[in-house]
Amino acid sequence: MGIGNPLCRDDGLGIRVITEMRDCDKYTGVEIIDGGTAPDLLSLLDENIKKLIIVDALGGGGQPGTLYRLEIHESNIADDAPRSVHGLGVLDSLKMMHKLGMQSPEVVIIGIEPADTSHGLNLTPEIEALLPQILNTIDRELKSSY
Repeated sequence: MGIGNPLCRDDGLGIRVITEMRDCDKYTGVEIIDGGTAPDLLSLLDENIKKLIIVDALGGGGQPGTLYRLEIHESNIADDAPRSVHGLGVLDSLKMMHKLGMQSPEVVIIGIEPADTSHGLNLTPEIEALLPQILNTIDRELKSSY
């Protein structure tokens, strides 16, 4: 699942990655989802998905281009109640799934520290140059699922 706003330069990274994946024939059999800017997993996910890989720009305080890998587990999101049923985010959706007794998938977030999230249609050159590395990271995640 790619998340982001393609109108805000590096914030559109997740959407750009899924576009690259759709244009490549090696991802047949992988469900590629455009999560937009506020994905509601309850409406976007097929109940048969066992692993969800989310790609997004992520402000973690590192240098632009820093790659983050985060694992989200029911055990580290289940304690807090969901905040809203309108405009649910990823964590809120996972919390809601847990509260409803639904099986949530294994979730891995591949986040990239953005360089520029101002208005613009193109990724910055430094983030654009990371696309092969991001796709390789996704490939490793997919291989670890089998």
